[in-house]
Amino acid sequence: MLTELRQQMTASLDAAKAIQATAETDDRDISADELGAIQGHLDRVETIKAQVETVERLDDAAATVTAPRTPATVQDTVTAVGDTAQELSGNIQTHDCRADNPTHEFHHMGDFASAVASAAQPGTMADERLSFFAAAGDASGMNQTVGADGGFGVPPSFANAIWDGLNALGDNLLARTDQLTVTGESISIPANAETSRAAGSRYGGVRGYWISEAEAITASTPKLRMVKVEPQQLAVLVYATNKLLSNNTVALDQYITRAAVEEINFMSGDAIVNGSGAGQPLGLLNSGSLVTVAKESGQAADTLLAANIDKMWSRLHPNSRANAVWLVNVDCEPQLQALVQDSNGGVPLFRPANGLIGQQLDTLKNRPLIPVEFCPTIGDAGDIILADLSAYVSGVRGGIEQAMSVHLKFDSAQSAFRFIFEVDGQPYLNSALTPFKGSNTLSTHINLAARA
Repeated sequence: MLTELRQQMTASLDAAKAIQATAETDDRDISADELGAIQGHLDRVETIKAQVETVERLDDAAATVTAPRTPATVQDTVTAVGDTAQELSGNIQTHDCRADNPTHEFHHMGDFASAVASAAQPGTMADERLSFFAAAGDASGMNQTVGADGGFGVPPSFANAIWDGLNALGDNLLARTDQLTVTGESISIPANAETSRAAGSRYGGVRGYWISEAEAITASTPKLRMVKVEPQQLAVLVYATNKLLSNNTVALDQYITRAAVEEINFMSGDAIVNGSGAGQPLGLLNSGSLVTVAKESGQAADTLLAANIDKMWSRLHPNSRANAVWLVNVDCEPQLQALVQDSNGGVPLFRPANGLIGQQLDTLKNRPLIPVEFCPTIGDAGDIILADLSAYVSGVRGGIEQAMSVHLKFDSAQSAFRFIFEVDGQPYLNSALTPFKGSNTLSTHINLAARA
């Protein structure tokens, strides 16, 4: 067995060197595909190397057990061990270190995927690293194997990497919400039942009074409502050909991660804006607390005016202005460039990112502007939204559950990667607010009416 394994390792090394030599002969840099192929061969070498080391340790252990020993040698050894044990008594601790490395030496997601695909091939020896996860189970926090489907749970560190990648995206709306962790089926949060801030109505009936010395304080009882967050399942299924699995594990790693992160980000963001609230989060545009600003008299179709922006800003609750962002369809951006405050000598309302003031994001009225695909096109209601997303509560159960199966698309030589993300959300407000003084209602999220 050792001879065969070493031959396989030599063949993989030779193949990697051949690719390098070809590039050197052609007097050019190694291409991305070639780099991926080299990495695939090196990953194979590391896998075989681990197998060789395991077999060698087994042979050494067997030789030690069966080797003849003289009584004198045995006695000397026993005495020495006994003396050492007495010296170290109370200071010796043991630790099972297998779970210290949550990936158990898988270098990346593509390396793991390649090992799973190889294990499904008839007549092949399964990578020993996979058995660690099958045996570890819940004791080490690993995902369970899929079982009847023939799948394997993905090492949790790779799942965490996807979660971290999701949170790092600049257009991730979920990360801007008031995010809670849900451990059970749902969570209920007490929220203000406020609909009016007129006297006697603020914060659901909490009242303050100016009092004289020793004067009794009048009590007030707030009216609260319960906001229920019940995470719903968002599922993503990604296919990769077995050829890709075997030939380019680095490219596969990037492909899977990018595809899963971008789709989960898109679907959760779309739900925060457009969600119906039935089997998915309730979106800003469908909430009962949405305030819609009318277009200007005589305003042309598919246009944005400075007056639209000013009036939207005036309807945003003052407490939300420090956290507010603008969400816009990319079709709106050309017209944003022309928006100016004529009353202030033509001062631009829109400031591009990396301009003179060095902001990282585009800004509109000095608040971040985020272009998103899920806002309707220019001229339709919702093409531009002003929202305080910290006033939107979201609940996430766990992280991103992942599993891989080689059987789902066996007939087309593809492997399936499944991602399940559980999330729910809704605005804290269920109604627009009548201000303490003033006639126009306020909210934490503002919409511009259609300009058709």
